[in-house]
Amino acid sequence: MKLLGKGGSAFGAVGTVRSFMNVVKDIDFNEVRERAEQAPKTLVLAPDEELARSAASQLFGDERRDGVDVRAWRAGDSLDSFRWDAIIVYDPAGFGLLDKARKAVGSRASETVFFLAQHQPGGSDPVDLLRAEVTETLPDLAPSYGRFFSAWRPAAVRAIIDETAKANAQFALVSNIPAVIPILGGFVAASADLLVLTKNQVMMCYKIAAAHDQELGHQMAIVRELTPVVGAGFLWRTVAREAASFIPLAAGTIPKVIIAFAGTMTVGRAADYYYRFGKKPPKDQMDQFLESATKMAKKLPIVGDNSDEEKVQEQRELVSGEVGKVDSASTS
Repeated sequence: MKLLGKGGSAFGAVGTVRSFMNVVKDIDFNEVRERAEQAPKTLVLAPDEELARSAASQLFGDERRDGVDVRAWRAGDSLDSFRWDAIIVYDPAGFGLLDKARKAVGSRASETVFFLAQHQPGGSDPVDLLRAEVTETLPDLAPSYGRFFSAWRPAAVRAIIDETAKANAQFALVSNIPAVIPILGGFVAASADLLVLTKNQVMMCYKIAAAHDQELGHQMAIVRELTPVVGAGFLWRTVAREAASFIPLAAGTIPKVIIAFAGTMTVGRAADYYYRFGKKPPKDQMDQFLESATKMAKKLPIVGDNSDEEKVQEQRELVSGEVGKVDSASTS
């Protein structure tokens, strides 16, 4: 498989459906599949069993509770943190159960013990916030939480997308992609780096499919199904071109990071839309996904901010020019 297309463009690596599918064949989905098809082990802990059952009902509903244990705290209890993936404490009367549970768990408390509050400032739903906290803290478990508990699905999908978008943005930064042509030219010249970003996107989409309780045995079928849905998001060229129009929203930032983050975020949201509504998102919806993702990229600590109008215009012109070069090279 050629890593460089015509004109030396890295899009030759993933710029056609055939070469893209060859990239996908190199991805090992088995570990993600095995974990997603196992119900996460969750302990719901409260001062008494009635409260514990109430908390479990709020979090997981009253029907399917695979892997969920409900227990009343007893003085002197020891909690084996390796027995459960997450321990959720519900203590509405404030008996100090959270501190007791953390002490019993020990060093893994920060990544294992969570607290279900009775109320949250501003009227936020404490159940939704707890689901978001668990899936963000334990992103490897997000696909299985979404798969086994439909009420957890929105939080699980958000965690999957956010983790991958941030990982791709960080990779784009540290890999020093624009080494030859400032800004976008180097980005598209680094075919090996582009393959990593694309593979991360593909795996993200597979996790989203898992969270939506899709059949996971036919990985290539999932990718083929989603390719026309997210389309150019997988192939990057159109994402780069479209992202250039939003560069003023991220003045003074690093375009390669914006493209990596916004492209990944847009692909993830498109895949989620498809599984939620059973159809490809319309173009105006995709534009909204991309614009929103670009605004989010501006706020990333690794990007920074700059509102100087001259730099905004200069940057936009430079990025737009480099995108034009990409289009010419990849279509010649």
